Amino acid sequence: MTREHWDELELMVDRYSVAELVAALAKVCREKAEHIRVNWQDDDTARPWDRNAARLEAVVPKLVGS
Repeated sequence: MTREHWDELELMVDRYSVAELVAALAKVCREKAEHIRVNWQDDDTARPWDRNAARLEAVVPKLVGS
């Protein structure tokens, strides 16, 4: 990541929260998995996106209280 990207990310954390951003990343992962399944019919490629989504979703409740 460039410094500019880091700055943008920091602004997003300030504007939203870490929990909201992690939840959004989980949703992006879920949507990517679905896109791969629908358009490519490739469950092997979609599966890691689902695993990443699940891991991120599991972290969100722990972040909400922090």
